[in-house]
Amino acid sequence: MMATAIGSLPHTDAQKACEITLEHLRDAPAWPQLPHRDFRENMYAQYSEGLPGVVVDAEKRKVFCDTARDLLPAVEEVFRASLEGDLSRGAIGEQYAAGLHAFAEKVRREGRKYPLLKGQVTGPISFGLTVLDENNRPILYNDDLAEAMVRLLNLKARWMEAFLRGTGAAEEILIFFDEPYLVSVGSALVSVSPRQVVDSLRLCGDGLTCLTGAHCCGNTDWPLLFQAGVQVVNFDAYGYMESMALYPEELTSFLEEGGVLAWGLAVNDPRIDSETVDSLARRFEEGVELLASRGVPGELLRERAMITPSCGLEGVTTAQAERAYEMVSMLAERLRQA
Repeated sequence: MMATAIGSLPHTDAQKACEITLEHLRDAPAWPQLPHRDFRENMYAQYSEGLPGVVVDAEKRKVFCDTARDLLPAVEEVFRASLEGDLSRGAIGEQYAAGLHAFAEKVRREGRKYPLLKGQVTGPISFGLTVLDENNRPILYNDDLAEAMVRLLNLKARWMEAFLRGTGAAEEILIFFDEPYLVSVGSALVSVSPRQVVDSLRLCGDGLTCLTGAHCCGNTDWPLLFQAGVQVVNFDAYGYMESMALYPEELTSFLEEGGVLAWGLAVNDPRIDSETVDSLARRFEEGVELLASRGVPGELLRERAMITPSCGLEGVTTAQAERAYEMVSMLAERLRQA
């Protein structure tokens, strides 16, 4: 059993963030996203480079697409790059991801092999619902721009896999697609079909040769992620254990087919100060008991598990973030030895 992270930290110093990450997440470190360092490291701005019509307004902390311009040439360029496998079109610059570049350089210099190096890209549903056009309409509802957006996110995921492999420090790569907005799918507020969720996530993972995962930090229709072709599904087990228990048959099939359930157990708010490895271990055992009571084999749950914080950690203090990393690392070690 390994511990990893969602990615975001409250730090502004990329080197320090990497040191903390590698100190605690010794088997599957995730490169650190640092949204407090620069607005361009916000999870939506961070993956916006190359998006047709994109405008990143750091002063107003806003990223949007200006569709009043003629975007056809830029859209065609994204499609061309996608078809030709031109990964340079998906490159993420250091000014957008200082943590990624510092992380890659650090693990390259170390000269050791990690079982996993983890990266993360904002998923297409969340990106497409959050990034708006100049009329405040989500770009997910602009058919041409939405498809270009999904293909660009796919290029970024493929570029990231190649970039992390290029460090020579990984036995395997794991790329997560972070989808917080899946909590809204199925509500009257969001016009997104289940098929669109599955198809968009599958397209984002197309061409990747590494392991893939998906993260949602709330209640969602979990079978959509099981169907999306990812190997790891990460959920907030601290706050939403019951939501996973609604789908015992689908979860069992996912695990039996080789899937991994990543348990978000280190809460990403000040409550982490009062948690211990013992208390988080009890939450894990209670979760296994709950799922087993619904028919999911307990042994399978233990065998096919990872441990993470419940969500990103940019909203806590640096000390609390480090404690969360320490807790997930120690918990994974305890469960591995159990």
